[in-house]
Amino acid sequence: MATYTDGTPVPEDGKYHIDPANPMVKIRYIEPWYPPGVTEFLSGGNTARLGLLQNGTVLKYVRDREDPNAFRSLDIEHSILSALGQHERIVKYLGKHEHGILLQQALNGDIRSYMLKHKHDNISVQLRQKWTTQAAEALVYIHLKGIVHCDLHPNNFLLDEKLDIQLCDFAGSLFGRLDGGAMESTRFFLPRNWQDIPNVKSDLFAFGSVMYYIMTGCEPYMDLSDDEVTKKYELQVFPDVEGLKFGNIIKGCWQGDFRSAKDVLKAIETKT
Repeated sequence: MATYTDGTPVPEDGKYHIDPANPMVKIRYIEPWYPPGVTEFLSGGNTARLGLLQNGTVLKYVRDREDPNAFRSLDIEHSILSALGQHERIVKYLGKHEHGILLQQALNGDIRSYMLKHKHDNISVQLRQKWTTQAAEALVYIHLKGIVHCDLHPNNFLLDEKLDIQLCDFAGSLFGRLDGGAMESTRFFLPRNWQDIPNVKSDLFAFGSVMYYIMTGCEPYMDLSDDEVTKKYELQVFPDVEGLKFGNIIKGCWQGDFRSAKDVLKAIETKT
């Protein structure tokens, strides 16, 4: 159900309506739909949804069939996944589908959902170290291919049947002239003019927050509002990582001490 800021429902007429609490925002109810063959809805974001097909593969399809940008995002993801090819740290791409793109299912979901289900304290340090190393390997690989992810966070690091990392969601990524237009969420966002194009440096900053999540089970400054987090980041004030595994590396990502993902991976391997 689509709702306004105050929680009241948006009329289900498919038209845009002005949010009474925020006149600058228009909201439209979108009727949920499921392409033929989808047996289960898995998850969804602002522009796309994931559905499980009868053969066990995952179909990524647009949320709003009237949104040309949503279709463009899937085309961008197709191009980027095709350029990446098969790699053990990247979600396996199975090709185009008449309603979207096909992906291999990650049987253990993503890092966030797995850690919420199994509780951080019940996940061994060794497993979290493995995830950190493998996540860095994924980042090294895409950067070597000339791709900036632009939206790194725990949801985009999948876990296969062996609990190995696979990076996913390239619909908003940057690759040559292809620009999906994504931007990191507040706690993963390198302080900068919001109009600045994401780059390796912004990916590395976000990766520092991903590492922090893996090692602590929570995002940076979860007890603060987004505005408060932004102000702290702008002042180069970050969460205390003293005594935390990979703490200096996390801090280095936030402070811009690393030139490349390869340097981050090397530092992680040295500490493992």
